[in-house]
Amino acid sequence: MFRKLLALAAITLSAPASAAVFTLCAEAWQPFIYQNAQGQPVGLAVDALSRAARAEGHRIRYLFLAPASCLRLMKEQRIDIMAFATAEGSPPGWLQTQQPLVYWVLNAWVRADNPLHHYPGLGHFSAHRVAFVDVYDYPPAITAKRDWQRVAANDSTTAVRQLAAGRVDVIFEDAVALQDVDPSLHGKIRRLQPVVASVAQPFSFRPGLELLRDAVDGEAQRLKGSGELDRFYQRHFGSTLAQVSASVAASP
Repeated sequence: MFRKLLALAAITLSAPASAAVFTLCAEAWQPFIYQNAQGQPVGLAVDALSRAARAEGHRIRYLFLAPASCLRLMKEQRIDIMAFATAEGSPPGWLQTQQPLVYWVLNAWVRADNPLHHYPGLGHFSAHRVAFVDVYDYPPAITAKRDWQRVAANDSTTAVRQLAAGRVDVIFEDAVALQDVDPSLHGKIRRLQPVVASVAQPFSFRPGLELLRDAVDGEAQRLKGSGELDRFYQRHFGSTLAQVSASVAASP
């Protein structure tokens, strides 16, 4: 009996005293964080966050909702982590990751019959017609430029259709978002390299989760150091991590 009590005590002491399940809210965004056909959370960010949580003895529960719904739950303190939320967009005291893991990567896209084969710089598109998606918060490299004609688009699908039909001359979009667009339009447009601009997308943690935030930063640093992050961006976006991260500070 004494040996059984010792064994039970050992098991109890080895289990993390503060083990918890934390709720993360995110808008599904392939290939970073989304649900597969079986409804399981998958993606680069899911892998990194889950490993970091396990290292701390915790688990993460994923909610996939529209950004406005996630923000409401965040303000109501009903979630612990929100994906792709800056300090400005978070309640006071929330903690943001410091090591970039997820970037919104924007390339210039032109019609397939355009003679351009490499991105020549934003100055090339002066006086051109440019599709601007209403709900996008474009980086300064794009929003600061004024000497072109902005054409409103409700979403990325509309922007692609405008470009394919010749109603605009260029769009700025990420390659993954265009995977959901009508496949018949893919052959009518072409992506230019290198990257125009990118925006780091941090994760925001409620107060008190400093250790978990730091663990996620550590995982991002590990992925970068091992070359896994570089291979990921080359595979999905056709750009190296160095090209993507360098474009964060791009200016017109």
